[in-house]
Amino acid sequence: MRATFPTRLTTRLAGGAAVLGLAAVIPTLGSARELTGPAGPWACEPEPFVSEPGPAYDPTSVRLIAGLLLSAQETALGIRSDQMDAWRGYTTALIALLPSGERLGRWTQEKQRAEAQAFDLAQDIAIAAIERAEKARALQDAVSTLKTALTPEQMSMAKQMQTTLVERIVRFLEWRRSEAPGMPL
Repeated sequence: MRATFPTRLTTRLAGGAAVLGLAAVIPTLGSARELTGPAGPWACEPEPFVSEPGPAYDPTSVRLIAGLLLSAQETALGIRSDQMDAWRGYTTALIALLPSGERLGRWTQEKQRAEAQAFDLAQDIAIAAIERAEKARALQDAVSTLKTALTPEQMSMAKQMQTTLVERIVRFLEWRRSEAPGMPL
């Protein structure tokens, strides 16, 4: 009988990478303004640069991608039902630590910016830092709890995944600095 699901880790990781690649492409397809003409996502020439206000990243997309990666890691690690509470605590704390962009609203809208009092910006920065510190402590506690719940084999697998992820991030950052053609993943 033929196996329905991939059984080798490399096959699972390759499948997960394909899903993440597809998830990364879908938002760009939705932003296509015109599919005919000399520029656009289906042409060989890049779109002309358009300077529009807005955040440098989309917080919702960042959280979605983090969720996809964590779901793939959960599957690859083989998280069991008795480990699920510790795993969910870890993923919830990690995603909560990601920037949401909520604090930017007050300063990106002209009316609210005009209503701001003296030193409101400094107070907002301080409040955001305190909130991040609290979320970082929650993540630290969740990681400690998760480490006690995982088996030595799962911990070894998590270390391998972390090593690969860090290597890819370093290669990506080096590529961004050099602006060389092609993305090295």
